[in-house]
Order: sequence, then C-alpha cells, then structure tokens
Amino acid sequence: MSLLSTPTGRPDRVFSLVSLVRALGGRVSSSDAIEWLAPQYRSADSSSIADPERASKTGDRVREVFRVARDLNLVDSEQDDWVGLQELPSTRRAFARHVHSHLCGLPSDDPDAVMLRAYAWCVAYAEGHGIAALVGMSAKDFAREIAAALGRKSEGDDEKAFNPTKLPAWKDWMAFLGLGWNDLPGISGFVPDPSRRLTEDLDMLTPSHARADASSFIARIASTFPYLDGGALFEEAFASGLRRPPSGQLSLVLSQAIRALEDTEVLRCKMEGDSKTGIALFPDPLSSINAFSHVEPVRVDSHV
Repeated sequence: MSLLSTPTGRPDRVFSLVSLVRALGGRVSSSDAIEWLAPQYRSADSSSIADPERASKTGDRVREVFRVARDLNLVDSEQDDWVGLQELPSTRRAFARHVHSHLCGLPSDDPDAVMLRAYAWCVAYAEGHGIAALVGMSAKDFAREIAAALGRKSEGDDEKAFNPTKLPAWKDWMAFLGLGWNDLPGISGFVPDPSRRLTEDLDMLTPSHARADASSFIARIASTFPYLDGGALFEEAFASGLRRPPSGQLSLVLSQAIRALEDTEVLRCKMEGDSKTGIALFPDPLSSINAFSHVEPVRVDSHV
C-alpha cells in the first residue's frame, strides 16, 4: 500500500500507532490497538455502543494506518497481534529520520519512490520558473505537471503516478520530513525548503563535526539527499528538459536552504581565496553569502 493511496495514514497517525506498539512492549493485539487509537464512546443516555457500522469503518481506518507502518518496515502482523520489527522510534524526530531513510533507499519501481521523485521535480521546476510560480499553481496543475514528469507506473497502466487526490498526503509527508511547507494560508501549492531536513541530518554531512571543504559537503548532500544537487533523483528530474543550474552553481532550492542554515547559526559558510575556488550559490542580491569554499557546523537543534 502506497503512502499516497491511504488518506488516513498520515504522519501523526502512523507515529501514534508506532508509539502505542512501543509503549506496550513491542506487541499489541489489533483489537486493543483499535480500541486505544479509536475508542468507542457510549452516549450519556444509552448503554449501547456507537453504531456498529461506524465502528467497523473506524477499525478499517486504523488498519490502514497499520498497513502504512508495515510498509515503512516498522511493524508487522503475527496472527492477531501487531508487533514491532525493530527498535521503534520514540520521538517524531527519530520517526521522520526513519521514514526519510526508508524513502531514500527504495528502488525506482516501488510505489512509494514517487514521494521523493516528485520532490526532485519541485526542485527542478523552481530552478527555471522560481518558487513563486510553483507555489502559485493550482492543485490540479501541480499534480498534472508532476504526473507528466514522472510518467505512468508501467506500460499500459492508465493510473497516473501522481494526481490531485494524492497531493494532500504527499504535502503532509514532505512537510513532516522537514522538506517544505504546506500550511501557508491561501496557497494550494507547496513550498520546497529542505533546511529542516539538512539541519536534522547535519551529523551525516559533517560526520566529524568539523570544518569541511565545499566540494566534499555537496558530495555528501548528493549521496544523503538524492533529490538535491548531484543526487540520482535530482539528475533524473532535469533529464526531462528543465533548465539546470549553471556549472559550478547550486540550485535555487539548495542555495536558499544553505543560507537558512547560516542565518539560524547551524552552519557557517566560509570563503577563502577568490570565487573561482569555491561553489557559487543561486544569486541573491540581498544576501552576503554568494559562494563558499568551506563549511563549519555550529549546532544541531531538534525541529521535528
């Protein structure tokens, strides 16, 4: 079951289920889980339980959440029990890191691979058209553009890889992972901003917590975040003909994210020598940082 095909399987609900299994020692009966996560209340003037049909539908929705958690390799079923497959994440931050790592490791033919492929398209589209154009799209146009770029799931399959119905769930997951914002009033599109994800995973980008040269830093970004500059999904997104960043310059989305890390004192960008020795950022006349040759981590705060 795809994360995008299950409207009830949103991040907070999946984390609630995982937290319940963890709190109960890694195992809970499915009936108890449904009772915990969707309890039935008796009315004040009646001893009868709520409408059985409604209760059945509620149970089905909780089972959908379980199937999403199972697809994320966190839980599985053993007869009538739901059991943890590993040490389950205890915080939203740890859960987001697990989901991100899971999505990054999926093969291209997995139904959930579309999650980060769609994000890479956003990065590519913003490069040539600007983030304002991306944000200003209607949900229908946004989904249509992504579906056209990603293609169909298989030859002769009429089901699109992405559509307006899947868009709300996709935006929720991307925002939860720290890859953007979907809660701005009046906006039907999505604002890509990977700065929170970069902050959370800065230990992977600067493993020694020490100064690193710009080229090594960007190379680690490409391997850790395949939808950003130099990554496999990033390259795939630009293969459709969208305008690439100039040679030696980072994309608009990554440039803004790096500037955000500098502004929030997570990272210091240093320039030694002249601009020819460093990596250029997407030009911003209001920023004092337009190229850097080295980075120094400052601190990592928890934002998820």
